[in-house]
Amino acid sequence: MVGQKAWVILIAAIPVLVIPLLGITWLNFSVFMFVYYFRERVQRWYVGLNAPIHLKLLISGMAFSYLTEILAIADNLPKPPSERILLSPDPFTDLYLALGYYLPFILLWSVLVVRYRYSARDVFLIGGIAGIFLEQAGAVFLSMNPFAWLYVFLVYGSFKAFAVLLAEGELGVMNRKAISRSKKAILGLISEFTATILAVLLMKALVYF
Repeated sequence: MVGQKAWVILIAAIPVLVIPLLGITWLNFSVFMFVYYFRERVQRWYVGLNAPIHLKLLISGMAFSYLTEILAIADNLPKPPSERILLSPDPFTDLYLALGYYLPFILLWSVLVVRYRYSARDVFLIGGIAGIFLEQAGAVFLSMNPFAWLYVFLVYGSFKAFAVLLAEGELGVMNRKAISRSKKAILGLISEFTATILAVLLMKALVYF
């Protein structure tokens, strides 16, 4: 019988095995699962960092978000600029705009998980599902392509939940409010929709600087 840890390794290996077919962007999911595998050690280290929880969530969340974007750039560079699915066809401009795109999601989820008893699993599921509907202004969902849905679900769930996974040990001893699953879903989806609007506005603002 395959143990839980073996399943984690097998699942984490899937993006690596299908790189020739789907590229490397969703290797962020492999990294997420790798950290999950070693979560007890990582979370003990994370608790020991001498910094406010909000700051740690922000830094770790944005660091992982930029890893995700760098993988996306590497995936798209071989394509002509007009066919690149990025924030900007130019890699350096893309990385600049990524600040405006990812920051609202990381900030709003940081506020929610510190106040309410969200787990990394909660954030992964809500963030991943919302990504299917919101990515490319709904084009991914309307494609009716289950493989595209799964791809976006794993990529988006990973970058939104990574910081929470690191912080679960510290969050677990905080006095956070318990709420029902339905309220978690509603608040999470409102946060996702709000973050999407803020991301568009921030990226437009960054264009002028």
